[in-house]
Amino acid sequence: MRKMLSSFLDVVRLQSQMNQLFEALQSIQQDESQADVGFTAPYDVVEGKDHLLVYVDVPGMAPESLSVLGGGGTLVIQGERPRFLNPELQAYHLLERDRGPFRKTIHLDGAWNTHQATATYEKGVLCVRLPRVSERRGRMARIPVNP
Repeated sequence: MRKMLSSFLDVVRLQSQMNQLFEALQSIQQDESQADVGFTAPYDVVEGKDHLLVYVDVPGMAPESLSVLGGGGTLVIQGERPRFLNPELQAYHLLERDRGPFRKTIHLDGAWNTHQATATYEKGVLCVRLPRVSERRGRMARIPVNP
């Protein structure tokens, strides 16, 4: 019986490792599919005592051009930095600043309340604040006994 349980646990561990591998591959594939999008915005995810902060560098964008969607453990931030073409100029010598649309999908570990999330945009940095969902698992609950 112990050997059967041990084998079962080995299979569960293997399945977990395979799931992690597929998630990593999916993440790589998403990053490659985003290569068709105008640019990728760098970001930081910082956890506080009762909230999560996501900082995204998107300088030169108007706040109304940004869209933030959250749910299912995922935060999707997208927008567009306008392309500027000056018809009076004859040629560009160098264009290093990325322009066009972008889309960033950020996977969130933990339980975060996307319905009460807030977003601010200041000095080229988008800050999304997600409050922590109070943990309900593990709490003792009184269960009434009916006659």
